[in-house]
Amino acid sequence: MIIQDYKVTPTVLTPGEKGTLTVTLKSVTSGTKTSSVTSGSDTTSLSSPVIPYIDSVTFKSKDIDLLSTDSKFEGNIGPDQAIPVTFYIQAPQKTGLYFPEIWIRVRDGQSLKYPVPVNVGTQLSVLRTPTLSLENSFPSMVKPGTKIDGNITIKNEGSSQADNIQVMINGTPPSVIASGISSFQIEQLAAGQSVTRDLSLLVDKNIQAGLVEVPVRMKYAQIDGSSVEQLGSIGIDVRGNAELGITAVETTPSRVSQKQAFDLMIRVQNTGTGDAKAVSAKIDLPIVGTKEAFVGKIKPGNDAPATFILEGAPAGDYKYKAIITWTDDWGEHSFTRELSQGIPGSDDSGSTILGVIILVVIGAGVFWYWRRKNNPDEME
Repeated sequence: MIIQDYKVTPTVLTPGEKGTLTVTLKSVTSGTKTSSVTSGSDTTSLSSPVIPYIDSVTFKSKDIDLLSTDSKFEGNIGPDQAIPVTFYIQAPQKTGLYFPEIWIRVRDGQSLKYPVPVNVGTQLSVLRTPTLSLENSFPSMVKPGTKIDGNITIKNEGSSQADNIQVMINGTPPSVIASGISSFQIEQLAAGQSVTRDLSLLVDKNIQAGLVEVPVRMKYAQIDGSSVEQLGSIGIDVRGNAELGITAVETTPSRVSQKQAFDLMIRVQNTGTGDAKAVSAKIDLPIVGTKEAFVGKIKPGNDAPATFILEGAPAGDYKYKAIITWTDDWGEHSFTRELSQGIPGSDDSGSTILGVIILVVIGAGVFWYWRRKNNPDEME
């Protein structure tokens, strides 16, 4: 977003005179945004141009009075579209060259300040001023805890040379900070010239998902030697990614007997930095019952159960696979785990004890009979 042109009417204001200041806004973005549309197993990527939305255009000055409303425009500006914005102003009582600022606030993007010269009673017939614009090239989406590489381009969109340009990347620790060089200097930029510098940024692993603006300060000297500061920003779209795993496999009842119906519960935990959406689980356990379970959303640090209702089965050790699928801001994901479910046989301990008792009784009877037969006198 730049100011393509400006016009002060009358060109030279007399002290205390009323006039107009008109600036022409123009969008020079060449960026695109990519969205994904999923239909079944097919995912299609769609690219569309980035159309900036202007929240406000305001006039700021300590010397020149604004007689009209402060915010003059709100809305989208399409590619290469020019929008004139006019302010009704009154000159100060003292002659001189003044530089009121036009503040442009761009939604979800860089907010800029442009100084515009206003001549009050001086002999200068033509006023020229530099105006810097900031463009950047970084990934459209980034993950927390990553280092991203890109570049920034400083361009002089004004009508005169800018000297002693200082560019400072003022990231907020620990959210997003520059990795390595965080500032650099450009000796001069003539009107229409640009300079590109490589830049690396570190994104904190605990940062909240969303659009993060990294402030960029640009200070430079104008043709008359006065110093001007412009503020811009680098927009970073942070998107968390979900990481799922299985933390436990349980049954109800906890001890399953053969041919007994039971519930199988697989607990799924999200250890990532973003929401896991549309979480579902499938199993191929060779036992009659439900084999699919829909879990829903799992937030980072939480877990949730996938429950399967199963009928009874013969005793044995059953091997099966569990497939967990989910989506996050980065697309669709899945993983597979090999699991097993044991079903023990019937408990025969009761009949075994009864058999032992019977054998003991029979043995005692045989011993008594043998002793009576061989020692009849002792038994009387």
